[in-house]
Amino acid sequence: MLSLAQINALATLVGRQFMDHELAQLAPLVDARNDVEVAAMLSVGRVKHGPTAIGPGTVLSVMGERGGEFLDAITVLGQRDRNVYWGMDPVRRGALDLSVPAARSQLEGLKEKMPEYVIELDKLLTVGVVADPIDYNAVSDALNVAEGRMTL
Repeated sequence: MLSLAQINALATLVGRQFMDHELAQLAPLVDARNDVEVAAMLSVGRVKHGPTAIGPGTVLSVMGERGGEFLDAITVLGQRDRNVYWGMDPVRRGALDLSVPAARSQLEGLKEKMPEYVIELDKLLTVGVVADPIDYNAVSDALNVAEGRMTL
């Protein structure tokens, strides 16, 4: 049975609350202090953006046949919307870094302005996504603190 302190420690580690079925799966692992398996379970589906500069070549590669159309459409939109124009300047230079939240936010914002390219923008937003596992040492430390034990 997981204590409230253990649940809170793990929830803080992953940055979210747990569903009941997750707590049921975690309980025997935590009881056995199988921190490696706890970390593996908590890591499923966790991703982040690694440093990834994109430019026209990336757009063409990811969007395929629609890549050139998209770049033309963004150029036309940029003539009317100067925020789009300047926001896409790093793309023209091959320097839009998708690991920067503001850069991803800008591409997300284009979905409203260019709904015909939502699928292609979603594909572009997956470029540079890498696994973001939780280290078992972080699990050990969090549980040790929750259980009133010393950490290394």
